[in-house]
Amino acid sequence: MLCALALATSSCHKSTQKYDEGSVTLYADEGFMSFMEQERDVFEYQYPKAIVNTHYMSEVDVMNGLLEDSCTLAVTSRPLTEKQIEYLKTKHKKFVRQEPIAVDAVAVIVNKDNPLGLLTVNEIKDLFSGEITSWRQLAVNDTTPIKIVFDQKGSSNVSYIEDNLLAKGAKFRDNVYAQHGNQDVIKLVEQDKSAIGFVSVSWLGEELERIQSDLTKDHLDSQKVQDLENSNNDSFVEFTDRVKVLKVRPDDQLNGYAPYQAYIYDGKYPLVRKIYLVSTASNNSVGHSFYSFVTGTIGQKILLMTGILPYHIPQRVVEMGN
Repeated sequence: MLCALALATSSCHKSTQKYDEGSVTLYADEGFMSFMEQERDVFEYQYPKAIVNTHYMSEVDVMNGLLEDSCTLAVTSRPLTEKQIEYLKTKHKKFVRQEPIAVDAVAVIVNKDNPLGLLTVNEIKDLFSGEITSWRQLAVNDTTPIKIVFDQKGSSNVSYIEDNLLAKGAKFRDNVYAQHGNQDVIKLVEQDKSAIGFVSVSWLGEELERIQSDLTKDHLDSQKVQDLENSNNDSFVEFTDRVKVLKVRPDDQLNGYAPYQAYIYDGKYPLVRKIYLVSTASNNSVGHSFYSFVTGTIGQKILLMTGILPYHIPQRVVEMGN
């Protein structure tokens, strides 16, 4: 009798999760929305009973949400630390998986009518330190003060700037302005000749809107998914003509490079960072299935189409045009 009761109790606690059915909550930095929406839509097309609830916010809020167990998946520009992993294990009984899914670049953009074509890394640092405040200091025949714009406070772009382009402990100066997202930065720079913007390169693809439309559930079909899976690894992504994307020159090199996939891949473009997918999902769950999808072949090819470099697919990428 006791054995039968124990067996019944054990079976009651047996997991009923399914890898292809149910829902999962994902938090991501707003800068990564341009490609994570396509990842979600193609995944949900392949698994019609699965739902990935995506929420976009600053990277600070993403990290806080993950540590508070408000989400099971997170997309960030930095991995969890050992201390954070131990906290999730102790506080929430969560096992952490995390893996780089892409190498992204912080692109520097100016108005199309701005004659500037290149900046050195040190010049970018001088912009943020206040050593350079006027366009004339950059050999541009214009005394207008420079207006620096980025997506939003606490974003992955801001984290990159603070970690790599600002002096330790330094604060942003009065000529640095936060917007509400990468698209707002592009729009402002498109309209304001005095502005210089810092955005994720994944927002600058010339055909981004078409790709985003093609890879939505309303427009997907089995042939598109098959074509995506069978496509070769060679690709190039041209930039939008709404703004000018500057070349950036490392201080120890003679030539500057724009953030094309080829130059991200070979390390010539200097302003790069990895993107991580972090999961606390259990095995045999929708969350784990989505994690496997994004790190797998189709998920990586979706990233390639948006202009950033997939972490798991070696590329031979050709820059087109000047």
